[in-house]
Amino acid sequence: MAAILTSCGTMALTGCKHDLGNDNTKKPYTVTDQERMNHAEKTLGISIDQQQDWTLTNDNSVSISADADMDNIVRVAVLDADPYAGENHCLAAATVSNGGQATLAFQAPKSAEVLYAACFTKDGDCIARPFVPGVDGQVSFTYRAPRRAQLVRRAGTTTIDAQTDKYYMKDFPSFLAGLKKALPKGGNNKEVMAQHNYTNSVSVRQNPNNTYDLPLVFIGGEGSASDNLSYTWYPTQPTANAEEFIIKDSYPSGWGNFEYDRVTKEYELEGHQLYCRNSDGTLSNEFSVGDGLAFRMAKDEVVRLDDADDRVKVIQYNHYVIVACEDGFNWDYNDRMYWMPSCQDRLEQITRPETPEQLVWTYAWEDQDFGDYDMNDCVIEVREHDGDPTKIDITLLALGATRELWLGFENKNAKSYADYQPVWNEELHEVMGVKPGTMVNTGLATAAPVTITVSKPAGFNFQTCSFILGCKHEGNMVGVYDNGYYAISIAAKGQDPHGIAIPAKWQWPTERTCIKNAYTAFNTWASDRTQAQDWYKHPTEGKVVKD
Repeated sequence: MAAILTSCGTMALTGCKHDLGNDNTKKPYTVTDQERMNHAEKTLGISIDQQQDWTLTNDNSVSISADADMDNIVRVAVLDADPYAGENHCLAAATVSNGGQATLAFQAPKSAEVLYAACFTKDGDCIARPFVPGVDGQVSFTYRAPRRAQLVRRAGTTTIDAQTDKYYMKDFPSFLAGLKKALPKGGNNKEVMAQHNYTNSVSVRQNPNNTYDLPLVFIGGEGSASDNLSYTWYPTQPTANAEEFIIKDSYPSGWGNFEYDRVTKEYELEGHQLYCRNSDGTLSNEFSVGDGLAFRMAKDEVVRLDDADDRVKVIQYNHYVIVACEDGFNWDYNDRMYWMPSCQDRLEQITRPETPEQLVWTYAWEDQDFGDYDMNDCVIEVREHDGDPTKIDITLLALGATRELWLGFENKNAKSYADYQPVWNEELHEVMGVKPGTMVNTGLATAAPVTITVSKPAGFNFQTCSFILGCKHEGNMVGVYDNGYYAISIAAKGQDPHGIAIPAKWQWPTERTCIKNAYTAFNTWASDRTQAQDWYKHPTEGKVVKD
């Protein structure tokens, strides 16, 4: 049975097919972390951030109230994307009924500026609202507290008080009267959108996060047809690439432009409040994930310079998001109104969202002290087993190493070899059904991935205490050996990137392609841990393996 001793920890893999002897003598270890780091910096061509710990997630928690406007709520969850906007994953979930509350702990990618709190019904319907991880400690669907002053750049939310808050809306009654005239007669936007086509859909070009285009529907107003809405769209990075657009709707003034008579349900819902956001550059953290969006008024397609930024408000009223414009100086914001569908209302055809899948993690290793950092010597995917958070599914994807390999669970509290638990009781090439020494799924030979479901060990953590790779010693690997094996854990601060945990499905580099070439932003992140934290989302075509 193979047992492993390493500079990063120890492992015993009991039950393996190969008995490699019982010589557990520690031999002199002559290669240091600094020597490996020096080699990595030379290979990558950079100076690695001295504080780089190679983690791509932060530990977070949020308290979610199950008070969305739905019956039969059975679950709340934290999602990494809008559940109605394509692929999304569940980061944490809890069973909660209507009116209940749950605090969820989760690991969020550092690159995630916004996540979604969601309420699900027993039938699979969902209402979700965005929140900022690390900033919003609580999420309620009926009330949102203002952000702290130092975080105002994230587009603070306040409740409009018709009597005292003159700054936001001077003539609140006129605004509300116009809003009631403009809104569809129905509390459920799904019903409205199922019966009406968009009449003024504005397509924003594909943004870096692949979210949907931004639809706007002109719904009436007291202003002139020469009034136009202008918006500036800021890609996530860099803001220098901002583009400005003029929306020329060409509709006359008045309120009778659209017919919503077929929906008769009263749209004013008891207990719902009116929220206002200034139209600043981070408005999209609420309504258009990944973009920066700033609205301004225009006259005859020329942007107004007098108080232009104050002439547009984004209002959330009941289920509706309204872009409200002011063209004069009575500040009632009912001169031009647009409906901006958000969350589940952003789809032109309403469909029930698929049940979010569990987040997939990818682990990739370099198997030599002085290697080429193609990070494909062993690649696995791991996720919680559907319906059972006590288990995990582990899929062996690729082996770019010719030496014999074993895989086990890291254990930070290990006191002896017996404290480490194996994943497979076989050498990894045998697991994939290939001859020892065969490189598979790295651009050369291929083999079918292999999945195993196992109980999650005590202390397991996807980011900080996950897996350890065992590699058979060869002449070019000098180190501490136990039965001829060398173990490689996930890289920590002060170490080279010999093992990386990635919170996503990942396309690993082809054989002998350095990770800096397969992912050109990797070096940016490696040299400054605060930059390019989404580097793993941007592969170079032709230099990665697509599973």
